[in-house]
Amino acid sequence: MRISTTQAFTGGVNSIQDIYAELLRTQEQISTGKEVLSPSDDPVAATRILNLQEDNALLSRFRSNITLASNSLFEQEALLNSTLIAVQRLEELTIQAGDGALSNVDRVAIGLETQQIYEQLVDIANSQNARGEFLFAGSQAQQQPFLVQPDGSVNYAGDENVRAVEIAGGSFVSIRDSGHEIFQNIDNTQRVVTSSSNEAIARIGAGALVDDDAFDNYFDLYAALPAPQTTTLTLTDNRDATDPNFPNVPLNYSLEYSPPDGSGPIAITNFNLVNENSVDSDGFLEIQVDLSAEFGQTFSLYLPTDENGFVVGAGDPDGAGATVGEQTQFFIERQETQGLLNTAFELTQLLNAPADESSANQNLSDRLGRILSNLDSAGRNIDNVSASIGARLNLLESTDTLHEDSELFNAEALSTIEDLDFVRALSDLSLQQTVLEAAQASYVQVTRLSLFDRL
Repeated sequence: MRISTTQAFTGGVNSIQDIYAELLRTQEQISTGKEVLSPSDDPVAATRILNLQEDNALLSRFRSNITLASNSLFEQEALLNSTLIAVQRLEELTIQAGDGALSNVDRVAIGLETQQIYEQLVDIANSQNARGEFLFAGSQAQQQPFLVQPDGSVNYAGDENVRAVEIAGGSFVSIRDSGHEIFQNIDNTQRVVTSSSNEAIARIGAGALVDDDAFDNYFDLYAALPAPQTTTLTLTDNRDATDPNFPNVPLNYSLEYSPPDGSGPIAITNFNLVNENSVDSDGFLEIQVDLSAEFGQTFSLYLPTDENGFVVGAGDPDGAGATVGEQTQFFIERQETQGLLNTAFELTQLLNAPADESSANQNLSDRLGRILSNLDSAGRNIDNVSASIGARLNLLESTDTLHEDSELFNAEALSTIEDLDFVRALSDLSLQQTVLEAAQASYVQVTRLSLFDRL
């Protein structure tokens, strides 16, 4: 076999380079601590390493989301605790305000505190996080959710959407509850709000719901009508207001109602003059109107008496002069929910309204009862949301623990696949150095061979 000088030189150099490349690779493995330096080293192992790294990156994102969600929920939980304390204080003040021995001045003093609590609740409802986002605006995080109107009431400008983050594959958790759900969507126990066309003549109480089915059957007939769906109750005083003895004449009233579509009027026969024989000592006449058969509600009408103890009744509400058949109207508007902020505002307004007459005091007591029931509903609603937050925090904690365990498992798997066996690598390095030195020495000897040396 003939070997040219060029082949001899080239072969020797290539052999040395191959050995040197192996030595450099081993040295790089030692310096990085990694067995697999490129996919070509071990395609199967490289694929498994890539999969584990992607899984770790996903787990890291999930855990970051869990931290974000936990911080947001803890912040919301603290605000709800403050809200619940405020609601409980409002309940105490409502009960205190119902004391019949209190004067107008006393109630106004209580109203000063309820006003402060109302303002505090508005501030809580408009809370922002460190990034300036409104917590209770739903998905409208840049929009202030609760806007105080010129009359002092509050409108909700957010939406009912919630923000959710992914905490595991296909698993999402809501990190904020909308202000509508917390502060607005609160059951109104009476399901209606009431008002009078002339409170100087007669007032209507808050009402009492006695039959939900009858209520639904009645108002569902008018569900397609735009709000408010108002039933009008008309009280007619059949006494002759021109009689010189008026109002010292026998009581004589009739009642009728008109449904929300404007039909009617329909006569009401089931009403009772509760204290007809004691109005002079009571200071007012109470007319209990039983509409439970019609739409599941009962109402009390309160008519004041004059300085002589005579029932004023319908009197002259239109100001055109007293006539027979003067009327006062009452409005019964369907309202299934009552926002917490507006309930607090209503309480403040009620406490600031004078209640010098016995009929006004009785009406005040009636309406305070409704407010107390709605505050109780608000408290239970906050408790439910808080319980939901607690459940979500527990889920976040358990999910984070699972992710942490998965990261540990992946770390062990990665270590098994890509971590270098230093003992073996150092042994290989020593062997490769010896082989390289031998190859270099042999290369020098071979390249010195020449036929001229044999001549």
